[in-house]
Amino acid sequence: MALTPIRGAPPGAPNPDFPIENPGAKPARPTVPPASADQSPTPPVRQRHTPVEISGGGVTFRFRVIPEQPAIARASMTIHIVNGAVDASAAQMLGFLRMSAGTARSFLTDLRNGRSPILAMGDEDGDVQIEYGSTDSEPVLKVRKPGARDVLHCRTIEKGLDLSATANELLADLGA
Repeated sequence: MALTPIRGAPPGAPNPDFPIENPGAKPARPTVPPASADQSPTPPVRQRHTPVEISGGGVTFRFRVIPEQPAIARASMTIHIVNGAVDASAAQMLGFLRMSAGTARSFLTDLRNGRSPILAMGDEDGDVQIEYGSTDSEPVLKVRKPGARDVLHCRTIEKGLDLSATANELLADLGA
């Protein structure tokens, strides 16, 4: 059986030796079974260095790790506290703090291990401090101006929120 010339080849060009018989290719089978309606949806996987938000009661705490850029900047973590929805135009910034990687690791490790109370202060920048503690078996986050006794905001953390897992994600972003 002679092979037909390759389309676009110059006249008289030799035909390469290809196998004449058709390979027995089998269609690929899916490795993951299709999701059934009775299965609960899996939560989306968080990409590294994307912000982690804790929202509720009209206030959002946005934790963001800024990775190290060698010879330019060290790693750090910022926490922005916003009153209202983060994307809403009427959202009001309550404050922020920026911690060095060492201070952030210490804070997140204490948070992961359930220590209480913990005080987070911005050793690099910031205009608030955050205190994590427990009152009557409910964990809370309190926002204050540095050195002030009055609380700007007190946020009770829902029982469904796993602070330990959140702290682990942020620690992984810091490279701990």
